[in-house]
Amino acid sequence: MKENKVASAIFAVGFFMITIGIVTGIMFDLSLLLTGVVSGIVFIGFSEVIRLLQGIYNQGDIMIRASSSTASESEILSGDDGNQVKAMSAHGVSEGERNEIVEFYSSKGLKVENISATDQEDYFIVKVNGREELVELGGFKPIVHS
Repeated sequence: MKENKVASAIFAVGFFMITIGIVTGIMFDLSLLLTGVVSGIVFIGFSEVIRLLQGIYNQGDIMIRASSSTASESEILSGDDGNQVKAMSAHGVSEGERNEIVEFYSSKGLKVENISATDQEDYFIVKVNGREELVELGGFKPIVHS
């Protein structure tokens, strides 16, 4: 996934401002604590907005690189919106994400054979009953794109 360096820097500044605000607030005055915390939260909010906008920008050219553990070449899947997606290896899937995907397909009566992570946040290649689907997490329920 493309990491926006500006968003990371602003997030770090926000965290630093909160820390300094807490320290100076404890040492000097409660109003300094409040000012530092609020300023830090504002900076962290700006960094999250930048990250969200970067995610929207990245969705225009979803190229999710992946390689199967048995093959060295990457497979290409085609999503509903016509974008081609490259699949990635199976590492990087957390237990919570795995459980959410398995529960989603279990409610449909389908069995998940394999879950592969991609280089895009919240996107996974899921092998279900012999076919591969691009699944997006991060909302209220998983969204199947292919």
